[in-house]
Amino acid sequence: MRKKDFYKRNKSLILISVIFILFIVVGSCINKIDSSNLEDMSSQIGEIKSYYNGNISIKDFTITNIKEYIRYLGSIGIFTLLFFTFPISIIVFIVKAISMGYTINTSVLLLGLSSFKMCIIVLLKNIVIIPMSIILIELAISYIKNVYKQLKKKRQDSIVALGKEFVLNLVIIMCASIILQTVLNIISISIIQFLAR
Repeated sequence: MRKKDFYKRNKSLILISVIFILFIVVGSCINKIDSSNLEDMSSQIGEIKSYYNGNISIKDFTITNIKEYIRYLGSIGIFTLLFFTFPISIIVFIVKAISMGYTINTSVLLLGLSSFKMCIIVLLKNIVIIPMSIILIELAISYIKNVYKQLKKKRQDSIVALGKEFVLNLVIIMCASIILQTVLNIISISIIQFLAR
């Protein structure tokens, strides 16, 4: 039974990962359809390039990203916990994929071959957060299914227990992913800023 659950969970994780990648592709196609924002993006990319060339402190960068990660993972967790708002957590997850695809493709369109560094930065900035959010979405779907089963049976005690378990998993995932991602960000940005001198 456990082996069956293990394979089922793996299939679920693979499916969610594929969906995320598909929405990255969708995001990368958006600016091909509507190129009206390319000028705005060009100025933003100029700011980002100077950002990584050492004009802004690593401390500011770290605090900004930690806030972003808390908002992203926290939104998925909170909207899932409220049960009826679960679709919003899926939308948050999808929007993240679209924004990544959009940013990477815009960098390629505006910077050409020199966009390589920007793409690496985007990937490094999310290399821990994205897999962790995929795991969180899988846990969220499992949680929603179990809550629905308990609602049908009218077992409120079980629903409370499931909620506590989900919150514990959410806190563990958030703390672990934010710490790991922050350490990786500090290391990668330090290296990039050193090479940019």
